[in-house]
Amino acid sequence: MQFEEREDKDGIRLSWSSIPRSKIQHQRNVVPLASLYTPLNDKSKVELFDSSCLITCRTCRSILNPFVHVNNQIWTCQFCSYSNQLTTITNEEGETILPVALNPQFTTIEYETGRISQLPPIFFFVVDVCFEGEDVEVAFSQLKENLIISLSLLPEDALVGFVSFGKHVKLYDLTSHDNLSYTFNGSKTYTLEQIQEALGLLGGGLNTAGPQKNQGQNNILSHSARRFLQPVNMVEYELINIIENLVPNAFLHDNFKERLDRATGSAINVATLLLKSIFGEGHITGGHLMVFLSGVCTIGPGKIVDKLLKTPLRSHHEIVKSQSYIKAPITSSASNTKSDIALFKSAKKFYGELTKTLISLGLSCDIFIGSYDQVGFFEMEDLCSKTGGVVIMSDSFSTSIFKQSFTKFFKKQDIEEGSEEYLDMAFNASLEVKTSSDLKVEGLIGNATALPLNKSIPSNERMISATKEIGESKTNCWKLCSVDPQSTYAIYFEKLDSSLSSNSAFIQYLFHYQHPDGKMRLRVTTVPINVIPDSDNVQLESGFDQEAALVLIAREAMRKVQTDSHLKFISSEAIIKQLDQTLIEFCTRFAVYNIGVMESFRLSISYSLFPQFLYHLRRSPFINVFNSSPDETSYVRHIFMHEDLANSLLMIQPTLLSYDINTWNSDLDESDPDGNTINEPEPVLLDSMSLGRSKILLLDTFFQILIYHGSQIAEWRKAEYHEQKEYEYFKTFLEAPKAEAISLLMNRFPLPRFIDCDEGGSQARFLMAKLNPSTSYATNVNHFYGIGDRSDVFTDDISLQSFMDHIQRVVTSKK
Repeated sequence: MQFEEREDKDGIRLSWSSIPRSKIQHQRNVVPLASLYTPLNDKSKVELFDSSCLITCRTCRSILNPFVHVNNQIWTCQFCSYSNQLTTITNEEGETILPVALNPQFTTIEYETGRISQLPPIFFFVVDVCFEGEDVEVAFSQLKENLIISLSLLPEDALVGFVSFGKHVKLYDLTSHDNLSYTFNGSKTYTLEQIQEALGLLGGGLNTAGPQKNQGQNNILSHSARRFLQPVNMVEYELINIIENLVPNAFLHDNFKERLDRATGSAINVATLLLKSIFGEGHITGGHLMVFLSGVCTIGPGKIVDKLLKTPLRSHHEIVKSQSYIKAPITSSASNTKSDIALFKSAKKFYGELTKTLISLGLSCDIFIGSYDQVGFFEMEDLCSKTGGVVIMSDSFSTSIFKQSFTKFFKKQDIEEGSEEYLDMAFNASLEVKTSSDLKVEGLIGNATALPLNKSIPSNERMISATKEIGESKTNCWKLCSVDPQSTYAIYFEKLDSSLSSNSAFIQYLFHYQHPDGKMRLRVTTVPINVIPDSDNVQLESGFDQEAALVLIAREAMRKVQTDSHLKFISSEAIIKQLDQTLIEFCTRFAVYNIGVMESFRLSISYSLFPQFLYHLRRSPFINVFNSSPDETSYVRHIFMHEDLANSLLMIQPTLLSYDINTWNSDLDESDPDGNTINEPEPVLLDSMSLGRSKILLLDTFFQILIYHGSQIAEWRKAEYHEQKEYEYFKTFLEAPKAEAISLLMNRFPLPRFIDCDEGGSQARFLMAKLNPSTSYATNVNHFYGIGDRSDVFTDDISLQSFMDHIQRVVTSKK
């Protein structure tokens, strides 16, 4: 099965689809054995069966699958080698038939477990009301408008709650009809007991008898809890009234010297503790805590900067410097113009504790940012990354990036006409991985959190690697509070010696989740990996997935540079050196060359793109943080950890399409049977050689979609040739890349930033920064910019060719 076919069918991409029999030989392959798993993969239909079809191994709790050995109604589990009796199943005619799970087509299959969530999902709003000035007041009104629209996009029975915050935090009583609210001090860190006492929730938020099967949701929640959580169809009018009556919470201050009082941390803390007071830690239902931010936290818990504007926000340099200290840095005074780097550490710790509470509730935290400046997402990153939350970062709540992305957040599933519509997401999910005896789990990297190892199943301990830990490790089960069709997780494996009788190793993914209809489901994916002789380099090569290997190595590298993931901080420069060393070892292992002869260096087609991929990874904003703020870096890394392989590859090595007026078909009558012109853009290398005066280039970096006009095209457009009838073909030429850009924008979440620029313009720098500088001022010092058809890139970065020459020189010089 081809890599793309397996991904479409099962949501799986493996770095190696064939592995050597011995552990030592596999270690020589440099690239780790790992998989990218997309649980809610929607590229193919997954068959759904009821719980009566669910057959489980009595020892290791793995699920019956097409790869087990069956003999005389006995099936042997490939994960624990235990024999189980097959349940006798008969059809309508009384004939004995095999269980559906043994069908070779059902490598991925889904079951209804028979359990139903007692409550619908939760959508709890936490809204920043710190706005001032004409421009931001427009953004505030736009935010309120989008909040009202979102109420109509929620399921009718979804439980909603509402908190607003500025200098103080307001929790609204949804059962009152006069906007009654409870106010909390934004400068104070509240405890669970204080919240329970203040809100009258000392007896808990659920009825004392607990949720019963036949109870309605109004009977499950206690009377005191129903003041703060109500079905949206019952309180929509009250919520709209609350939102419309929100006013900017701007206390008197000097606009030119001070920042607004904003208690972000306290607001999230109050909302989180309220939900914990109601639900305890029983994972009663899933949902989202949706936080809307327009600025940085300046007071209370989670504060990261002083109120005075002359005190700057922390930078990458200061964060790295603070990690190098043995002792905590001395806190600077308010009169100093240096940022207080001690604040970010305390904020990280505070939000880390809130994250643990949300995970215990099974809820995710989503952050929607509308601000030109940083808001402290670097400190709040764990809230989203460990709970599977969504992040949308825009300059203002009035921009189309926020509006359209926020609407897409509530996207509905593609279903047959006439069926009930459900949100295209899963709630309160968990992922468990089972491995055969020659594989062990090293860990998971992605937007998830490790759950404690279930030691009641003895075989689980055998599946955990004791020698290496990667990401969320020491377990084979993880909590994924919220999952959508793009959510992808990287799971890394340790390869042991395989027995001589074994031709395959096996991995099984058990994805438990709450469907938007309230039913609990289990999606099972079982994947075989070919075990080949150590000397079989042909099958080894055909089983190598260059694209998956790049993304898996990139995730591991990014995990290392995250500030709080290791006791020993690793700088970006050190990571780049590690990537270079990985590439040298890879080329030494798989290239064909003669020692001392650099020109003899060759990589086969199955390995040839990997060095190019790593070159672009080194230059990407995920590793190279120059010219990026801590918030921007955390944002792009968070998105990368969430997306599937295709989008991840696009972020590392963007695509570039070329439209050339010299080859554009000017005959408007020539078209296909559907009436569309046959002109198509040409994919070109992400290289400065692709620039040209007569071209329009379309760059897609996932985060940005850029249209770049060559100087000749820009001059003709400014001369308005496209407005003249005899140059109508030029008009279609100008509109073609815009139509392509719109098609890309429609399916992207979050919505990328759109840039339209000309050669020599200031925004052309976004394209130049991505290009391989094969032509730069350093390659020809006598060339003057703007003369001839050649465009140089002004950079000190080495080109791909120079990079590869250096790698080849190092590899071929080794003895």
